[in-house]
Amino acid sequence: MQQTFCALLIATTLAAQSTSPSDWVGVWQGELDEIPSVVLTVAQDNGSLEGTLVLNIITRDGTRPHIVAHEPHTLMQPEVHGARLSFRLKRIDGSSAPMNFSVELTSADRARFIATTAAQMFPSLKSPN
Repeated sequence: MQQTFCALLIATTLAAQSTSPSDWVGVWQGELDEIPSVVLTVAQDNGSLEGTLVLNIITRDGTRPHIVAHEPHTLMQPEVHGARLSFRLKRIDGSSAPMNFSVELTSADRARFIATTAAQMFPSLKSPN
């Protein structure tokens, strides 16, 4: 059975109580079993936050986890509230309502990636810095 895992590893050290949208600008990367699992790119070119999220679908069939697909998404309605960046993603097949996600800073080098639509929280990870 194929399992999908996503986690977000903060590649940039940010203050745990970020209040500025510009603090989120950059490329954020996450890994699972040393395999890239998610890339969040955030920009503020026109004054408001914009960006993309690429979810790598990882399977554990066989002996070694590996990427079987990439799901690119455009961030919809990104908003910053304290230490949390929230946004929506349109489903690839467009079959139902958008999915809700949040990225929450838990300390200067840790964050949680949360799929709020499914009320599922992915594990927190430590920054390699």
